[in-house]
Amino acid sequence: MGIRDRNIDWLRQKHYIHANRFGFCATPASAVFGTGEPVPTEVSDVGWGGLLIAAAGDTGAAPDFQTPCIADPTEEIGVRVIWSIHAGTASTTDDVTWLVKYDQFDIGEVPVAAATALDTAIAEHRCGVTTQHSVQRTSRGVINADTLDFTARQGGITWSAEADALDYATNEIQFLALEIDYKPLLCINSEEDEDVFKALSAS
Repeated sequence: MGIRDRNIDWLRQKHYIHANRFGFCATPASAVFGTGEPVPTEVSDVGWGGLLIAAAGDTGAAPDFQTPCIADPTEEIGVRVIWSIHAGTASTTDDVTWLVKYDQFDIGEVPVAAATALDTAIAEHRCGVTTQHSVQRTSRGVINADTLDFTARQGGITWSAEADALDYATNEIQFLALEIDYKPLLCINSEEDEDVFKALSAS
């Protein structure tokens, strides 16, 4: 018998969905999709950017085909928001609450807007600093174990990230990325073997 994932003490893995996938730019000055149409704006002068948050409710959404195919659906999935302070006018007492939602879609299905809340929400975040363009990271939200199913391993997830409530003024912060952590499922398992995987991938 070969080695299985259960025989390996995998560290939790993580990957990031950058802001440039949360909506698509119509011009350098605006985004096509998402409530409030948050504007893509450069982070300092580094040559890459994030979505500028003008007001509470500004939202971006992105497809994710990576997480389902490598994450073990019998384990919890963690979610954090990476964001930055864009303007030097921010206050140390300002805070933001990011609302992340998701929706699984299978091959052959029509994706719908992300509407399912995390089982553990991301907490209100007060970073306590005002350093312009400094990168911040929220607390960890959670999708409980056994929420996604093995069918999702061949499909995808729609994510949305919304600045649900904030003290920051217009254009003082940016959404940079969604961080996702998971336990990998890479070996043959009770639901999938090489033949099953090939059949599912071909369908």
